[in-house]
Amino acid sequence: MTDAENSTQPPSPSVFAQLMAVIEDRKRTMPPKSYTTSLFEGGTTKIGGKITEEAREVVEAAGEPGDAGRAHLLYEAADLTYHLFVLLGHHGITLAELEHELGRRFGLSGLEEKASRQK
Repeated sequence: MTDAENSTQPPSPSVFAQLMAVIEDRKRTMPPKSYTTSLFEGGTTKIGGKITEEAREVVEAAGEPGDAGRAHLLYEAADLTYHLFVLLGHHGITLAELEHELGRRFGLSGLEEKASRQK
């Protein structure tokens, strides 16, 4: 066993959990010089616009060849993830809820899951 496996301390939170904690803190405190605050102030319209922009940039970067394209895709995917987390935080959706929803879908065909949704 490694030292980490023997440790009685809980594992440190994932980067996603740390990011969501910062976003939730910004929502509570709304610091005036925070980009996240400016997104919250603009609401779903502003945050959604950024998600649309970042999603387009992800797709564009995915079409770029080589290591530079791969690095650009990773960079844009991080931007998209951040903005998605802000939207989730704006609507009070936690990472635990997102993980639960994704977990619920394990073992289901994506086509079956989509067909089972109520309209």
